Amino acid sequence: MVDDKDKILKLSQGEIVALKKAIMYLKFSCEETESLMYAGSPLINSAFSKLIDIDDLGEHAKDFYRKRHGANERFVLSKIEKMEQENNRPLETAVKENVFKECLYPFSKK
Repeated sequence: MVDDKDKILKLSQGEIVALKKAIMYLKFSCEETESLMYAGSPLINSAFSKLIDIDDLGEHAKDFYRKRHGANERFVLSKIEKMEQENNRPLETAVKENVFKECLYPFSKK
């Protein structure tokens, strides 16, 4: 049986930075289309949000992520379109918009 209670985990600032970098790589550098499943995961987005909250950069990091990032927007859209081509099946517009939004997180959507 899975326990859904919150857990406590102590991380050093270095570990926080490393995890944030790994998630950012997954979302905005990894070209494998299979990575979309993880890049848009609500659980990974939630964990990333918690990492931002406890990061020493604090509000500076939050301000950075509130802004649009054109290069990341183009990368995510390109990866989604590549997945559609590989599967030879386009996503419905609403599904594609949701995948885009979740994969783009923590940045603002255009």
